[in-house]
Amino acid sequence: MQAEVTSVSFASEWSYPMKIIEALFKNRGKLYTVLLISIALHFLVGIIFGGAVLFKVLTKPEPQLESPPVIESIEPQKKEYKVKLQKSQKKSSAPLPDPIVAETPSDVNLEDLDLNMNMDRRDLAVGALSDGMGEGDGSGDAFGSGFDMDIDLDMDISFFGAEGGGDHLIFVVDFSKSMQSKGKEIIMRRELTRALGALPDGIMFDLILFSGPTWRAEDGPESLDGSEWIMPGNHHTHRPMKISQLPEADYVKASKTSRRKMIEAAMETPLSGGTVYDLPLYIALTAKPAPETIFFMTDGACAEERGIQNIRKIVSKLEEAGRKVPVINTIGFELSKNPQLQAIADLTGGTFTIMTTAEYIAEHGEAEVEIPTEKRGFGGSRGDVNSAKPLEFDLR
Repeated sequence: MQAEVTSVSFASEWSYPMKIIEALFKNRGKLYTVLLISIALHFLVGIIFGGAVLFKVLTKPEPQLESPPVIESIEPQKKEYKVKLQKSQKKSSAPLPDPIVAETPSDVNLEDLDLNMNMDRRDLAVGALSDGMGEGDGSGDAFGSGFDMDIDLDMDISFFGAEGGGDHLIFVVDFSKSMQSKGKEIIMRRELTRALGALPDGIMFDLILFSGPTWRAEDGPESLDGSEWIMPGNHHTHRPMKISQLPEADYVKASKTSRRKMIEAAMETPLSGGTVYDLPLYIALTAKPAPETIFFMTDGACAEERGIQNIRKIVSKLEEAGRKVPVINTIGFELSKNPQLQAIADLTGGTFTIMTTAEYIAEHGEAEVEIPTEKRGFGGSRGDVNSAKPLEFDLR
């Protein structure tokens, strides 16, 4: 009896779910419709949401880079490199000490070996007077601090108290016999030795000597052999038959060797007769390239027609040809005055300096200089005065 009741209860418990399942199977069409609609709605929502996300990503604006504002009150800093151009001192330091001589023999000829270990000596002032062939006082302090540099472009060369500068210089020096009086010859040779020996390395220079005739110091007066010279009147009238017979200036580059050779040439040359201004100055004025400064020293007077008058003609031709007119610094040695030397200096923008033996000795002291004893004059033959044509100082 009890078993039957339990069976009926179990059957009743499973009857409801089965009914539901049966109902579902009976309405499968509706179920599928609901599922499809649900899936379609989810798919549509996904498309809409995904499209919105992609749109935001693709249309995102690019970042804008902005520089910080420039403060108007502060200007950009600029580097400045300053170059000081200062005029050199008038006198250099004391000459170099005596050279060190090695006792060990060598196969190298050190006399002709010119080793320049100094810095560029264009920044040295040359002007000190010494008895020997001084080489100057070296390059000084080569290195400064920062960007400030002292570059001395206004170098001064001193000769008998006159001063001038430039890359090309010509010395024109009186070697007439009147220099024998009052000890002038000794001082003249001493000053030549000092001035030439103190020239900075690399500068271009030449030395022209004159009396009645004129010649380059390195060539010597014997270089005039074979040329015809005449003297129609007194010792102020020396002249070649043709102006083309005059030698031309020939610059040499200053070095230990070239300075020594030029000084030796000048010291070995004796004095000779005459004093004529126009011939040596013509050689110097027509040099190529034109010198920046010509030093012209004489102890004698000259007739104006062989001095300032012809020099004015030469300068005028240079100006007409558009060529540079060098500055001529004139020196009157043992002259109280000389209007011609003053006029020559004024004509070219130069200076006129008077120097006496007493002034020179008072400032620089006594000194002995070897004077050549060889008696040699210029070797030019005497031409026919009547066949000589007037001098025409044509530019070379």
